Amino acid sequence: MKLPLIFDCDTGIDDALALMYGAHHGANFVACTVTHGNVPVEVGSRNTVTVLDFLGKQEVPVFSGAARPLAQPLRTAEAVHGEDGLGDAKITPSARALSGDQAAAVIVRLARENPGKLSLVAVGPLTNIAIALLLEPQLPALIKNVVIMGGAVGVPGNASAVAEANIWHDPEAAQVVIDAAWDVLFVGLEITLQTALTAQAVRQIEKSTDPRAQFAANIMDFYLESYEKSFGYRTCVLHDPLALALALEPQLAEYRLVQAKVELRGSISRGQIVSDQRMFLPTPTNPKAPGVIRIVQNVDIAGFHTRFLSALGVPEEQENAQAPTSP
Repeated sequence: MKLPLIFDCDTGIDDALALMYGAHHGANFVACTVTHGNVPVEVGSRNTVTVLDFLGKQEVPVFSGAARPLAQPLRTAEAVHGEDGLGDAKITPSARALSGDQAAAVIVRLARENPGKLSLVAVGPLTNIAIALLLEPQLPALIKNVVIMGGAVGVPGNASAVAEANIWHDPEAAQVVIDAAWDVLFVGLEITLQTALTAQAVRQIEKSTDPRAQFAANIMDFYLESYEKSFGYRTCVLHDPLALALALEPQLAEYRLVQAKVELRGSISRGQIVSDQRMFLPTPTNPKAPGVIRIVQNVDIAGFHTRFLSALGVPEEQENAQAPTSP
């Protein structure tokens, strides 16, 4: 059965890969809402339409949303995703018109129209989600479940020494989301960094004649080069695809609850998700308690890689190598 969901994104390269994963593995994209993040919201919105149309998902409406964070200047990540957000691969943009420009209001409307039925998957900064919560305080009761790509609990960050990019881009919005009384899963760097593709998987994608693999290889080249500078070998990390995979197939992982807050004031640590895991404190048991989040304890990386490659048309039996350990 297909999972009906709202996909909130800032479409750069790994957002595009997540859309490809979802299209193959049972995501019913009721709507895509777009925020600032990897690229400006206008660019991300056009990229979202382009990828959906390539996948034959022209029926999925795309709504542009927040153009900047709640309380800090706009910062984007073209150094990782290319000036066009799709690896400067000269992908022809879709000419399809957007369905609107009030993403947060659309999230609220769809939740009200489908109470308890929709999953919310957010893989960019959380500005649209925070605004939706401000517009509709009952949103947590209307949404079935929430999965977010964000955070770096107990590991180094990627946007700063301690902060993951999606949280760092709008820390205030992230705190609003954490304070909401819903069961929210944060798929952070503590687990996504384990998803680095093997050299064998990269070769398989690049050699495949499947149109999906060819599209992915074109946009991934820039991404692979970016990660090679950090990891020392040609790879990339599948942040956003993993978040969508766990929304669709939660059985791929094991989880735990933690008490968490976002650092909003520190000049060095702003944007860090701080998890209070002191041994003498009781372990949270209510996933819907404000300030409690769910994080991933471990995940079936081999199974996830197999499913990722299958979404690109790469036969699963070919993928059997392990990725080198990153420094």
